Amino acid sequence: MGTEAIALLAIFLPHAVGGAYLGWRLMPRDAREEIRGWFRDDDGGTPRPAPVAPRGGGGSEPPLPTAAPSAVRLREPGRLADRLPAPPRRPRHPARPAEPARTEEPAGR
Repeated sequence: MGTEAIALLAIFLPHAVGGAYLGWRLMPRDAREEIRGWFRDDDGGTPRPAPVAPRGGGGSEPPLPTAAPSAVRLREPGRLADRLPAPPRRPRHPARPAEPARTEEPAGR
């Protein structure tokens, strides 16, 4: 094999492997399971493991100890912004003393 062939192989082989992996990962899970089934023995292959039950025991407990229910129900119609109270407004400038009222008109030129 010449150096050009080795260089082309070094470029093509990683791209081919990466493309095959990307195609495998983008394929739906059902299709991947079907393809895996082609390579299993005809005795039915390995059995699937039983699905794992959720830890919460039926959802009676909140997922975190500090979890609390929402203050606003999101299932009702309307905008969320209309249900939440507006945040307090912040003054544009810090409080400064009022300017004294002018008592005289400036002298005209």
